[in-house]
Amino acid sequence: MALHNSVIDGYHPSEGYYECRSCRTRTVSETHLSECPDCGGSVRNIAVARE
Repeated sequence: MALHNSVIDGYHPSEGYYECRSCRTRTVSETHLSECPDCGGSVRNIAVARE
């Protein structure tokens, strides 16, 4: 039996895509966001893969 090792994709987005959990506003930012610029609610990074 042969094992095949794959290369891990080293992709890292240069910008973060964030979505507010409260008002659902989407924002692009080059720095990490901890709160929504519109309503102050918590945000989540949607630029990362969800599996």
